[in-house]
Amino acid sequence: MLTQIEYAKKGVFTQEMKIALETEEIDKDKLIEGIANGRIVIPANKNRKRNKYYAIGEGTLVKINVNIGVSSECGNFDEEIKKLELCKKFNVESVMDLSSGKNSSEFRKMLLRDYDFIVGTVPIYDMSLIKEDFTKVEAKEIIELIEKQAEEGVDFFTIHSGINKKAVERFEKNERLMKIVSRGGGIIYNWMIKNNKENPLYEHFDEILKICKKYDVTLSLGDSLRPGCIFDSTDALQIEELINLGELSKMALSEGVQVMIEGPGHMRANEIAANVTFQKKLCNNAPFYVLGPLTTDIGAGYDHITGAMGALIAAMNGADFLCYLTPAEHLRLPSIEDVKEGIIAFKLAAHSANIAKGFKKQIIKDYNMSIARGAMNWEEMFRWGIDDEKMREYKKDENKYCTMCGKLCPINSVK
Repeated sequence: MLTQIEYAKKGVFTQEMKIALETEEIDKDKLIEGIANGRIVIPANKNRKRNKYYAIGEGTLVKINVNIGVSSECGNFDEEIKKLELCKKFNVESVMDLSSGKNSSEFRKMLLRDYDFIVGTVPIYDMSLIKEDFTKVEAKEIIELIEKQAEEGVDFFTIHSGINKKAVERFEKNERLMKIVSRGGGIIYNWMIKNNKENPLYEHFDEILKICKKYDVTLSLGDSLRPGCIFDSTDALQIEELINLGELSKMALSEGVQVMIEGPGHMRANEIAANVTFQKKLCNNAPFYVLGPLTTDIGAGYDHITGAMGALIAAMNGADFLCYLTPAEHLRLPSIEDVKEGIIAFKLAAHSANIAKGFKKQIIKDYNMSIARGAMNWEEMFRWGIDDEKMREYKKDENKYCTMCGKLCPINSVK
């Protein structure tokens, strides 16, 4: 079996492409062309059949990802399943399982079996299943772990291959405020220092590509050196790693492996557009997957807001895939309510970008809401609002107008 890229290069319109196209407004031939040249991906592991597939990249709707998972410290499956059901309710396209510890494999298998989301993982988070001290894990064991998850049906992997010895040398001379804030990047950095060896995910990248090609797993090249505060953004470390990711993305495309590039975490609003341009230029216009970016560092407890603001700017300038943030970011594991607020904030950011880009199906939703508001038709407003439960909770009274203006409601009085 070929990968989606290889099918696209032959002009073959696969079932996965057909399903993905149903929710898009892009032309069929442009979709195939975009996949063939690496500007669009359809994460679709060969070992996992789903009812829903999604295209991510140039000319397609902006999508969002939600992070879920259990750990040794918090292994409550019921809590995480409730979060998954929220993702389903709000039509989230992708879920990353960031589980670690003894229950991670069981949770991942359940997620892959019972849900139609795109499912991504960071394989090295499972290294604790091999050895308690991850710095003692052998490169061979990491590769075997990656293949195990690919065989299970994971659709995309975040692989921190961009931090190599040269990048570490620069890092150790740099005066960053926040150093490394990427969990995966921190794991790999410590492994490299402790073992005095090259990053195994960089050194053995060709082996990882063979696995990804075998199962058609999409690579999401992780940004180990992403800025963790606005004072570290667009520095030499971030740009050097981005150059590395560009070179690795070319290798992936040449081997018929779909690839995305992960982007910055914290960044001043005025730098975001330029960063998207850098990424697209340096990484062959591969789909850009951004975490936020958070536009200020003082928003702890409200980082779903600071992140959604940055996400909208990024999406307006070419970012394709938004990783959500919750109010709990930097503070604790998110509750169910935190997850809901994060989902809604980023669905609104993606939707705002999509209507600005002129996607008609998205614009119609706002048009229908406007008609309902003008008619003061509350049931229709509940239908088109993103969260009808919250709207109904706020609008408990039986008055035709809302209580903000009361009897002075201009819509009602002008009528």
